Amino acid sequence: MKSNNKSIKKSKKKSNIVLYIAIFAIVGFGAAFAYYAYDYYMWLRDGRIAQESSDAMRDMFSDQMQSINDIVALSVPQTESEDWEESTEPMFFGTSPLDEARAMMNNPDIVAYIYIDGTNINNVVVQGPDNSRYLYVDAFGNSNANGAIFMDYRNNIDFSDPNTVIYGHNMRNGTMFHNLRYYMDRSFLDAHPHIKIITDDNVMIYEVFSVFSTRIDFYYIQVEFGSQEEFGELVDEIIRRSVHNVGITASADDNILVLSTCTNAEIDTRYVVVGRLAQTIEIVR
Repeated sequence: MKSNNKSIKKSKKKSNIVLYIAIFAIVGFGAAFAYYAYDYYMWLRDGRIAQESSDAMRDMFSDQMQSINDIVALSVPQTESEDWEESTEPMFFGTSPLDEARAMMNNPDIVAYIYIDGTNINNVVVQGPDNSRYLYVDAFGNSNANGAIFMDYRNNIDFSDPNTVIYGHNMRNGTMFHNLRYYMDRSFLDAHPHIKIITDDNVMIYEVFSVFSTRIDFYYIQVEFGSQEEFGELVDEIIRRSVHNVGITASADDNILVLSTCTNAEIDTRYVVVGRLAQTIEIVR
C-alpha cells in the first residue's frame, strides 16, 4: 500500500512538472508573440506617419514645384552637346514654404526640401548636431524607425560645399530614400534624371551623373578637402564606379550632391546616387 502511495505521489510530481513546463511555454510564447506583434504594429504606425508627413510636404510645396518644373522644362538641354539655359529671372515666393514647414513641425533644424519627380522622395531635409540625431527621430522630433532625411552635420546648409551629402533610410514601406535603389536600373534613371532642392534662398537643380553601390570603406561622404585637386579625385572615382554611362561629365569645378541609403543586403553596403549642380535659381520674397 505504501509503495502504491509513493508511486501516486511520484506520478503527481511528474504531472506537476509537465504542467509547469507547459504553462511556462505558453506564457513565454504569448510574451514573444505580444512583443513581435507590438513591434510590427509600431513598424506599421511609423511607416504610416512617415508617409503622411511626406504627403503633407508634397502638398505644401506643390505650387513651388510646379513653377520649378516649368523652368526646368525650358532650361534642360535637348542634346548631350548643349548646356543648361541660364536662369536670370528669380522665383517669387510669397512666403517661404520652409518657414511653414518649420512652424508646422516645430523644428528649426529644417534646412531644405528635396524632390524627385515621379518618386516618393519629397520631404524636408534636416540637419542635426551629428549624423546620429535623425537616424531614428523624424522631422517632428518624435521617435520613429523611419528617421528623417538629413544632411551631413559637417555641410553648410546653403549647399555651397563641393560635396553635400544627404542620408535617408531604405525603408521597405517605400518611404524615405527607398526609391534610390531603383536608380540601379537605367530606365529608372532616364525617367528621373533630376534632383531638386529648395532652400530659403535658392532653388537648385542637380542632374544625376553617377549611380553605384559600395561598401562604406569608400569615403564618398568626404566633405572637407585640402585642395580642389583632392576633390577632383573624388569626383573621378565617383564617375568610375557608376553602373551607368549617362553622358554627363562632372569635374572639380562642379558642386555635387550625394544621396546615400543602405542596400539592406549587407550592413556595410550603400546605394549612392550623385548629381552635379546644373542650375541655381534665386528665390525672392
